[in-house]
Amino acid sequence: MVLGPLDKRVRKSRCKACARRRIKCEGGSPCLYCRRRKFTCTPQFTESQPSLIFVNQAPVVDIEQPPSTLWPNVPQDTISRFANHFFTTFLVHNDFAGASLDLDAIKSQFQSTPSFYHAAIAVGALDLGSPHPSSIVRKGTSRLEALNAYRASIVEFQKEIQGTASIESNACLWTTFFLGLFELMFDNTGDGWVKHIFYGTSRIMQIRGPKAHLTGPGRSFFLTVRLFEICRSFFYPEPTFLGEANWILLMDRMWEGDLAEEWHPKENLLDLMTSCSSLSHRMAALLNPGSTRDQIPEEALLHLASEGIDLRNALFRWSETFAAWRNLDSTHKEDARSTLANIYFHAISIYLSGLYDYRYQFNQILSASLPSDNIQIHVCEILHHTEDAMKTTRLAGILFFFPLRVAGARARTSAQRSAILSMLDRITQRSFVVAQAFSQVLKSLWGDKAL
Repeated sequence: MVLGPLDKRVRKSRCKACARRRIKCEGGSPCLYCRRRKFTCTPQFTESQPSLIFVNQAPVVDIEQPPSTLWPNVPQDTISRFANHFFTTFLVHNDFAGASLDLDAIKSQFQSTPSFYHAAIAVGALDLGSPHPSSIVRKGTSRLEALNAYRASIVEFQKEIQGTASIESNACLWTTFFLGLFELMFDNTGDGWVKHIFYGTSRIMQIRGPKAHLTGPGRSFFLTVRLFEICRSFFYPEPTFLGEANWILLMDRMWEGDLAEEWHPKENLLDLMTSCSSLSHRMAALLNPGSTRDQIPEEALLHLASEGIDLRNALFRWSETFAAWRNLDSTHKEDARSTLANIYFHAISIYLSGLYDYRYQFNQILSASLPSDNIQIHVCEILHHTEDAMKTTRLAGILFFFPLRVAGARARTSAQRSAILSMLDRITQRSFVVAQAFSQVLKSLWGDKAL
């Protein structure tokens, strides 16, 4: 019989000496009988470590949610409390895409692989150990269990990815996603998150290919992680694979047929953000810090400037279309996806301008650069809508890192800067300690700039 990780029974086996005499073996090495008789205490067989088999476990419901039926008719314990917190609190209170997370897909995968199981426990335990008013587990204990579960997930995941079938599993993708979230909650540098999303999530998605994410659970995962991958490409030097032709084609097919009813203008904005990211990386490759204006062909600069203007015009058209779409139905204005889209529109508008504002090569060339007053309007809009979103929606705080970082780079007044630091501090208090890194970067930046 193989015991599950939540089973409290202990498996014992008599040593050879006790087995021969058909007496009870007290266990240990050597056992009590062998110590008294000065025998060599030898197990009857060397038992290999069994693979994990998950037993059902009923969670503790510590918030006003209907009782879960994931693990019925099994005694409650600390691990089940972490699992319960993961599903009924962490996932409920953190909207990662501006739309309802596919909880059914996550629940169906929860016990399908050891790595996903431990990753979910790790996130639940770490979040439960953060300063939540409802926390009922001592912080030190919860944090230790979170680290143990995280390590177990990494070990199991390394075993699982050796097989092609595991990589094709959606559980494999969710594992990398939640391991990355764990890093954002545990490590205030963000380096661990980048490794998980770039060398884990992104790589596996590319191996699986676009077709695996066109329908079903694969589609649900793609729509959840898409914004994270785009933002990753803005913060770090590696370009995103989402700008490749086959992935662009995926987005063209994503909303065909009956799925067209689920479409939201946010998806078109993400297309423009992907194009902006691609432009940014190509500009960085051409305009390295040591190059002079004379070393760069004029034609190349004009082409980059023209591409930026096209993107600026596309953003303007998107804004007009978005406003008209929201006016068609008042419920669109209250939609979390609309709030998120509005925030990111202002953020990417500033970012696009920055591609040209900070490069002297474009000083005498017409480009997508915005006047300073226009940039300040975008900054104010980001701060206003982000503050409102943090109060009225369940959008996860990590979704605001890119907009707040962009706004922070252009914040002029002490009031703007204080508002940004206040929001980042609240995100930290909501478990995502990596917000501290953004605060430190902005403080350093502001220290070099006079108000």
